[in-house]
Amino acid sequence: MTRILPSDNSYKTFCDLVGGYRMFCVMNEAVRSGVIDRLEERECSCNELLQATALQPEEGRRFIELLLNVGLLEQYDNQLYLSRFSRSFLSRTSATSQRHVLEFEPTLIETWRQLGSVLQQGQGALIREKSEDDYRKQLQLYQQAMAEAAQVRCRELWDAVTLLPEQGLIIDIGAGNGSYLREFLQRHPQWQALACDLPDVCDGMAPQPTPQNLKIHPCNILNQQELAELVANHRGSADLLLFSNLCHCYGPLENAELLLQTAELLKRDGLLVVHDFFRDANSFGALYDLHMLANTWNGRCYTTSETADLLQSAGFIHSAIIELPSRSLAMIATRTHPYQAPTSLRALQNYAINHGFFAAVELDPSSIRCEAWVRAKCAYGCPLYGKRWSCPPHSMDQAGFKELLGSYSRALLVAGQPPLRDFQQNLLDLEREAFLAGFKKALIFSGGPCCWCENCDDQQCRFPEKRRPSLESCGCDVFALAEQCGIPVAPLRNRDDFVQYFGLLLVD
Repeated sequence: MTRILPSDNSYKTFCDLVGGYRMFCVMNEAVRSGVIDRLEERECSCNELLQATALQPEEGRRFIELLLNVGLLEQYDNQLYLSRFSRSFLSRTSATSQRHVLEFEPTLIETWRQLGSVLQQGQGALIREKSEDDYRKQLQLYQQAMAEAAQVRCRELWDAVTLLPEQGLIIDIGAGNGSYLREFLQRHPQWQALACDLPDVCDGMAPQPTPQNLKIHPCNILNQQELAELVANHRGSADLLLFSNLCHCYGPLENAELLLQTAELLKRDGLLVVHDFFRDANSFGALYDLHMLANTWNGRCYTTSETADLLQSAGFIHSAIIELPSRSLAMIATRTHPYQAPTSLRALQNYAINHGFFAAVELDPSSIRCEAWVRAKCAYGCPLYGKRWSCPPHSMDQAGFKELLGSYSRALLVAGQPPLRDFQQNLLDLEREAFLAGFKKALIFSGGPCCWCENCDDQQCRFPEKRRPSLESCGCDVFALAEQCGIPVAPLRNRDDFVQYFGLLLVD
């Protein structure tokens, strides 16, 4: 989902948002028409593809041109191929195929069209009783779609949750088709696993090969008797307890009770992993919260602080948050020592967004453009030239900046708003956070002139510990850098135009 940045008032963004559903229709039709399946078999020419799919020559050719334009197909020597993206998510045989997700999404569209009714009448207003046959069909399609999504998200989760003992017991509350446990056991084969879910959901695990160290426990966790039986049989035995995409299905009281009771499954020093979407973490989480509002009786996406409060009420006094690539989060809770999450740029991005910046984009330092004209504009046109210790000619020159960039492999471009002093303090805080997180080479480049003194001392800087060179003073083309990172930027034409500052964090 596109997030509208504070600096963005472009009609392009408006058009992208309004027409977003069209790309869903395009992907869906690429699958439905047989285009994807035919090219999965082997490459072919456009004419061969049109014949194989029975598309009309003129209309089909225009459709294929669109698929090439958006990157679903590629073409070499007049032969059409599936793009890497299509091979990953649209191919029948891909381990990360999302074709059932495409099939399931249209069942939700009608509900979204009636969002206003939910907002006016309340949550649950659109839910209707289904026949047993319709319920079974809907459940099967839902489970297939969720299983496909889990194939991607389970890898993200276990890439992030590390530093685990060599062996132990993991219990998954709401295990679905078991994807998370199967992926976990592939990485930790000496562990034992217990999958818990509704009986008809557990039935869906049966056709799949089940490792010997994976046991299945059908259980309605909202049934007090069944939950008590689960806890009695496994009290204090789990090293890791997983709640993946579960909390958003229930209201606060249900989650509070569920967390309190299932916490008894854990050893005293065990980990509880809550993997979910959080509505304060990103726009996708906020949108998913509305999805739950429109399609469930009382489901919701919680904020990170609401979830932390629920965990604390269940006895978990420490929690660490890890943001995952597809915009879900893992909240790892403990009752004794805090979990030491591995250092990642994603954690720094999350820190930046929560500490005064409205954008934080990862980039390769080697892609940063340094141009002589940028520093020349400092010398010829800026009234502060030579008057700030952080500005030319005192700051690092273009050659030195290029050499420095060559010694780093990762960077974050951050964007913020006035006042400038707050922005520059936030940059220093971000640099410190990165250093304490293990990035020993962390170094910030600021935006705008140094603001710590009204006038610099002629002999030496009064605040050398706070002085950081501006990107412009080192010859960095900030306009090009912002555009490269997808952040709209334009010269200020009017007094009320949006002002934004940019800073660069170099890390390794």
